[in-house]
Amino acid sequence: MLITKMLREVSQNKKCADCGKSISFLEFLRDNPSFSQVRGEDLWKDSMISKFCPDCYFNSPEKPFKTKRGYFNYNKRFRR
Repeated sequence: MLITKMLREVSQNKKCADCGKSISFLEFLRDNPSFSQVRGEDLWKDSMISKFCPDCYFNSPEKPFKTKRGYFNYNKRFRR
């Protein structure tokens, strides 16, 4: 009973967070070979983690990092 419930949860398709394309669990594991099956199931079931299809993930533009202000820029603020 518990095994069938777990398989139903894993077998449900998720939607890509960007384009809405349907992603199956097997595709997710295939595209992320560094994850073991147990780790993949944990990530798949976690609702706080956004899932992306490979097209959206690899073609997303990189956002520039913000420079930290405060302690690290101390010399820049007080140069004469």
